Amino acid sequence: MSEIVKMNNKYLSWIFFSLIILCVLSLYSKLIQIKSVCQTSRQEGPRLVEVHSTQELIRILNTYDLWNLEYKGKLPSKIIKNFPLDFKTIGNEDRKRTIFIYTILPSALTALTEIEKEKNQLKQILSKFPENQRLTISNGEKNLSSKEAKFIIHLAKKYRTSDPQELLKRVNVVPLSLLLAQAALESNWGTSRFALEGNNLFGIWTYKRNGMIPLNRPPNTYHKVARYSSILQAVRDYLYNLNVGWAYDKFRTARLHTTDAEELVPYLPRYSQLGLIYTSRLKTIINTYNLKAYEARFKLYLAQLNLYN
Repeated sequence: MSEIVKMNNKYLSWIFFSLIILCVLSLYSKLIQIKSVCQTSRQEGPRLVEVHSTQELIRILNTYDLWNLEYKGKLPSKIIKNFPLDFKTIGNEDRKRTIFIYTILPSALTALTEIEKEKNQLKQILSKFPENQRLTISNGEKNLSSKEAKFIIHLAKKYRTSDPQELLKRVNVVPLSLLLAQAALESNWGTSRFALEGNNLFGIWTYKRNGMIPLNRPPNTYHKVARYSSILQAVRDYLYNLNVGWAYDKFRTARLHTTDAEELVPYLPRYSQLGLIYTSRLKTIINTYNLKAYEARFKLYLAQLNLYN
């Protein structure tokens, strides 16, 4: 009898041990699946790639095919974080300009797409209300879901206005050719000190501590040139600056009626101390280097995302 009990105990122990093994294997399998999903999710978003030399920059452009804007409805998987310090040593000016454009294009596409998505969502929400009805953002609206109300409040805070019509003026993209032209002019095609040391491609000033002091800053002035952690951050701030800055109100009004960069350039004399000379130079850059050619690709890209009408 005792032998039978012993055998049963061994059998039960074996079953118990087997169940533990199965549970452990099942748990391990789940963890692997979760890890795989997380990795896939991370890979879907663009990743910033830091470069340390022009040779490395060109290699990255080649490796990830960043010369090609055919992203097929997806954001570029890689975004170049910075221009290397030796970028200004490229002797071939045409080659330098081409590398400059394709280095910042992934950042430009990403930042512009973010705004385009905001604009489309804003329009969908405002379409729920009669045109002559004022949407009181601060108090919320019964017609809006909780998620929509939070989104509207977020936009109002971000773009510094609670007026829906003013929001429509501010939550808008900048023509890609204009963005490229201003980056080229303000950074001398990516070779300026501010571009190489602080990723500032657009000459944006700041009064914060973490800024770069211009070498020829006049006495009794305290402005600095903003420093950014990446080209993408610089592009985002440039777009935000045009969308909320008081000096660009007429630019935003004109943008409601045209998306042509050359028609919008005359509304940017306050962007630079050079005034009309500055806007004239922008037009020259846009035409000389055929920067409008990149806009057709951007519109195709937005159409693939169902964001372009």
